[in-house]
Amino acid sequence: MYQQQPNVLRTWRIPIKSIKQAVAQNPYTADLCVAILPKSQPILGNIYSYKGTELVRQAINTSGDWEYIRKKFSSKKRRIANNFEKKFGLGFRISRDKHDLQTFHTHMFAPLIKKRFGDLAEIESVDEMQEFFQKGFLLFVTKDGTDLAGNLCHVEGDTLVLRRAGVLDGDDSHVEAGAQTALYYFGLKYANEQGLRTADAMMSDPFLNDGVYMTKREWGAVVSPSDDFDTWVYFINLGSKQALAHFYAKNPFIALTDTGLKGLIGIPEEQPTPELLDTTLRPYRSEGLTGFIILTSSGTMEAE
Repeated sequence: MYQQQPNVLRTWRIPIKSIKQAVAQNPYTADLCVAILPKSQPILGNIYSYKGTELVRQAINTSGDWEYIRKKFSSKKRRIANNFEKKFGLGFRISRDKHDLQTFHTHMFAPLIKKRFGDLAEIESVDEMQEFFQKGFLLFVTKDGTDLAGNLCHVEGDTLVLRRAGVLDGDDSHVEAGAQTALYYFGLKYANEQGLRTADAMMSDPFLNDGVYMTKREWGAVVSPSDDFDTWVYFINLGSKQALAHFYAKNPFIALTDTGLKGLIGIPEEQPTPELLDTTLRPYRSEGLTGFIILTSSGTMEAE
């Protein structure tokens, strides 16, 4: 949520049951409190404004014919998918060779994760990958006999799980040449040709403008809550309507409501026009969302 390191006023420990009192007192006049707590301890009662999960799952329908699947893509991805293999000169191969797993981990997966997350990178080991490789395979994107990217996949029931991706040396030039895009394209084609109903694109951060989330959405992914951490993320709005509208404009969150998942978005205007609403919401519309909650400088409104 931060462009730079935040200014930490104080760090301290309190019992979970005291959070309610701390929020009520709000000694630092905070605009917003975010609390991530076990689902087994729903001690916040009705003091929270919205809640969600630490991650969301995204899955792509691969049943039916290829043209039906393509219709779920964004217009940008549909253009890319037209004559994809000829346009980019890319192909793919399937490997179950254990030596390829080591190559994938060392030269594709680890470099990409290090480049993306830097010092915060948590890199899964080869041994941890073995369990899924033994019941699955590697899908490599190839060009002129060279493997440029790879995806560790396995099948569960009628679902192809796209578990871990990597790009050769984490090199942006391969990404720009379409290698990472090809992982989705060939993964979906493979699932469709094998008669599988779904490609599980795994988890994303629960923000509508998160890059990973948006990429999967462009491929037609349906979003749903994830219970990987067995926690709730609570957002407790404490500040002015204008401050909160600015916050949610920059950090549009996927909230879980009584009527399903909704996009929680800020528009720092008192009365947004229908044109502004449409322009703001259009990039975030997605299967799996039942609507939007919009925080403005004057109050809250909802849209389907």
